[in-house]
Amino acid sequence: MRSEQVQTHLRCNQNCTYCNARRTTDDPSFVRASAVVSRIDAAIATGAREVVLSGGEPTLRRDLASLITAARSAGAERVALETNATVIDAARAIELREAGLERVLVNLAGDGAWVDAITRDPGGFEATLRGIDALLAAGVRVDVQAPVIRSTAARLPELPAFVRERFGGRVRTLLLTVPVSAPDASELLDYDAAGQVVRDVELRARRADVALKLAPGSGPPPCVHGRDPRVAHLYSLTPGASARRDHVHLAPCESCVVRDRCAGIPRAVLERAGAPSMTPVTTDRARRRLSLISTVEEQIARELVTPNRYRDPVHGDVDEALVRVVFQCNQACRFCFVSTHLPAAENDAIEQAIRDAAANGKKVTLSGGEPTLHPELVRYVRLAKSLSKLPVLLQTNAIRLADPALARALREAGLDEAFVSLHGATAAVCDRVTQAPGTFDKTVRGLDQLVAVGVKVQINFVICQANLHELPAWVALIADRWPRAFANVSFVAPSTDVVPREHALVPRYAEAMPVLAEAVALAQARGVEIGGFESMCGVPLCLVPRSLDRYFELSEVPPGFDAGEFVKTDACARCALASRCFGIRRGYVELHGEHELRPVG
Repeated sequence: MRSEQVQTHLRCNQNCTYCNARRTTDDPSFVRASAVVSRIDAAIATGAREVVLSGGEPTLRRDLASLITAARSAGAERVALETNATVIDAARAIELREAGLERVLVNLAGDGAWVDAITRDPGGFEATLRGIDALLAAGVRVDVQAPVIRSTAARLPELPAFVRERFGGRVRTLLLTVPVSAPDASELLDYDAAGQVVRDVELRARRADVALKLAPGSGPPPCVHGRDPRVAHLYSLTPGASARRDHVHLAPCESCVVRDRCAGIPRAVLERAGAPSMTPVTTDRARRRLSLISTVEEQIARELVTPNRYRDPVHGDVDEALVRVVFQCNQACRFCFVSTHLPAAENDAIEQAIRDAAANGKKVTLSGGEPTLHPELVRYVRLAKSLSKLPVLLQTNAIRLADPALARALREAGLDEAFVSLHGATAAVCDRVTQAPGTFDKTVRGLDQLVAVGVKVQINFVICQANLHELPAWVALIADRWPRAFANVSFVAPSTDVVPREHALVPRYAEAMPVLAEAVALAQARGVEIGGFESMCGVPLCLVPRSLDRYFELSEVPPGFDAGEFVKTDACARCALASRCFGIRRGYVELHGEHELRPVG
């Protein structure tokens, strides 16, 4: 969710040693309610979905509730507040919540009254705690924000345990900020020292079971932490973040795989302390772990359910809900668009997603990551089967299904179909694609077990550069071993930011189509049903082999169903299949262009 901060005014009842925002007086034209509302409207007009009211100290305004209401009326999906909470009591907290306030970010520099020396507000620490209590009692979400500065460095690692003990888990997230300028410059840490404090706090937060993040746009870049994988979850890096005039990319940045989404080092840090130690990020796994849209919590909510639509010969047009019961996987395919570094959603959220899909008449598909890694998978299958009139499907690599007991338990719970990933005809190629040596043989045995217990099987092959040449042999393997299985062929999709947009991964359609045509001809000769490449996960319909004409029977694609992932070109505008085809993926166009499209008359 894109956030935009809107300052309500600049006066504050505290005078923190590290804060540059505070002013002793305000410009009347800046603080006028109409001026604040204009800034709110401008933020929403430029695409902000969350408006964060900040200051100074916004709770000093008597009209704060009306500003919150104005933000909601202007179209903000969520209104948040940044505050020290010292003047919030029970009545004020209820007033703000009823106006539409959902989230509050409370500045709390440490775990005791010693922070009053930093805020220069005697009694401020206890007043902040009372304010947090009032907000929580009113049903407002509260996160805590703390600065990494010289005065907090020694005690900051104690803050996660304090937050956990004092608020009993009701405060969800602790955010760290690392100031690069301050009224008192002696408070500022160089990035090597700040990085060590961040790592110390991360370790304590993990032990206290408190979610920890670096505030957006703040803190040392990930390279300052060396190759420590524990800190990756602190970052939310997305392409375009590198375009900041007040930051600089240094020589080590040139070999870093997150250069396109990391702003580099602030000029102010370089001028004051020089360059920190930097270890460029070089692995794709690390790049994936660092790439989040926002918080881990919001990313899980964003990816928990993925919609799909296809035409089924028995059920007609089918709307499908892919419920990701886990994100973790026991393989590591580079073309996977799932954020496999995320923790699983809560059980209640997964169950609700299944219930919602079934209630809306959608097909329930349990997916991942690798869903067989979830200990409650059998129960989820049973729940889906009890609620849905459509077949229950499992997307899996079937590695764990080589265990006959698990395959049988899933079938007895009501599993109807399995969509099994097998990205090669040989162990040498498949294990190279999945980066999981030894798993080809396990997947083959898992497929055997699924067929043996009576689950209808689709076998999926994702075309990429590494396995393209094996597609016909893969069809032959299916014909020989699982002749009644459906052979589903997909095309590697640079569909999200976690999929590398590289020629070494994504072949041109022109390279793939002759091999695909050969595979289709072989499937028809051997009696294997084949398809999938005429779907959202395949290729543009104008490139589908002409020996298959069922793409004319596809359902209409609802406007906006692709969430902007595909584009329609000039060729698409002249194509008879335009309303049934998603078009061409933006990621493919960026890599290879659009010249291969040939409109169908």
